[in-house]
Amino acid sequence: MKFSEIAKELRQEYGFSQKVLGEKLNISPAAIGHLELGKHEPGSIILLAYANYFHVSVDYLLGREESWNSGIADAPLPEYTAEERNLIKSYRELRPDLQDLLLDTVALWQKQNAPSEASKKKA
Repeated sequence: MKFSEIAKELRQEYGFSQKVLGEKLNISPAAIGHLELGKHEPGSIILLAYANYFHVSVDYLLGREESWNSGIADAPLPEYTAEERNLIKSYRELRPDLQDLLLDTVALWQKQNAPSEASKKKA
């Protein structure tokens, strides 16, 4: 796949218009359109902007990797399910204060549902 196809697919997957994505990446909507049509090839700054925003590797953007997360060294799983990708996407779209609140809530749930020391010893 070419960068133009991958860029358009990522934008559409996130439900962004070219204008909204341009605002997020500090790139004009016209430039986004030209990239998606293959009229212009992305330079390193554009590639890094896409990679950082969408949390994908540059190799993925260039079509050198088939999976969006195969080049991410800290990914705990080789692939994510669609539900996991949607959860990650939703989390990344939250304001930082809401991300913190969500993480605190998850930590609380984990603590409440963790087996107690007594039940661990019985097992």
